[in-house]
Amino acid sequence: MENTIIGEIAKAEEEGARRKEESEARARVLLAEAEDRASEILKNAETDCAMLRVNGVQEAETQASAAYERTLSLAAKEAKEYADGILARTEVYVAEIVGRIVK
Repeated sequence: MENTIIGEIAKAEEEGARRKEESEARARVLLAEAEDRASEILKNAETDCAMLRVNGVQEAETQASAAYERTLSLAAKEAKEYADGILARTEVYVAEIVGRIVK
């Protein structure tokens, strides 16, 4: 009876060792797969970040250029209105001066 119990314990220990070894082997495979996937994710993230950086710079340049054109257009419009106002008043003064000279 003791031999049977000892035999069963030995079998259980062998089964435990076998399962442990299988588990460790499976863990190594899973770890390798996880590392490969992490490397792939990192590579994709680097590519995505580079594209976002390029696209972000292009978008910023586009927005800055549009803002510059709007500002330039507004300044040109204001300068023309100012010059037209000065010119209109100048004509009145010139006419007055010419009128005085002619009299």
